[in-house]
Amino acid sequence: MLKPKEREELRRLIVEQIANMEESIRSLQEIMIPVSPDAAIGRISRMDSLVNQGTAELALNDAQKRIGRLRDKLTKIDDPDFGKCAGCGEWIPIDRLRAAPDKGVCMACMKK
Repeated sequence: MLKPKEREELRRLIVEQIANMEESIRSLQEIMIPVSPDAAIGRISRMDSLVNQGTAELALNDAQKRIGRLRDKLTKIDDPDFGKCAGCGEWIPIDRLRAAPDKGVCMACMKK
């Protein structure tokens, strides 16, 4: 069971991670701006730009999913069962919660 001090620490951590993810999302969205075909950057540079946009799109999708999970966890942080593994029902160690507050499963269940 989480102690009140640990719960508050996790709340601050989640809020901080959400802020960081929002900044990352803004940066990734800037990369996603299409390159105009009439821009005189050359064929190779245009191809590099398209590859970078594809990579940024994948990262953006992952970031949006993660920020959604973080926001969900933030709404549930005051729940008495917050910190229990969704897989086995055991309490997740605080170090695991600090490392991945958006996951909701212990390492044993994650490996399954």
